[in-house]
Amino acid sequence: MLNSANKQRDYRAGHLSSLMAWPAMSVRVVLVEDGERRVRLENAVWDGLDAIAQAEGLLTKQLCAKLDARRSKSVDLSSEIRSFVLDYFRGNDAI
Repeated sequence: MLNSANKQRDYRAGHLSSLMAWPAMSVRVVLVEDGERRVRLENAVWDGLDAIAQAEGLLTKQLCAKLDARRSKSVDLSSEIRSFVLDYFRGNDAI
């Protein structure tokens, strides 16, 4: 019985550690009004943004430029992109 409880605890600890792992991130250079900017995002967000751009017939850099133009200057571009991708796939946002 005790061995079974230890196995369950080990499984849960391993499962939780995988959930708590930092997501893989990467940096891309995107076009903005005043030139170029380096943006660091989770790979899953970049994948979502790439998929949206393709579905909308845009390059990812073009989509980033549109998002930069519409954002409030008090909001970081990376935050604008994350929110846009989430809202887009929830069906709440359009370009």
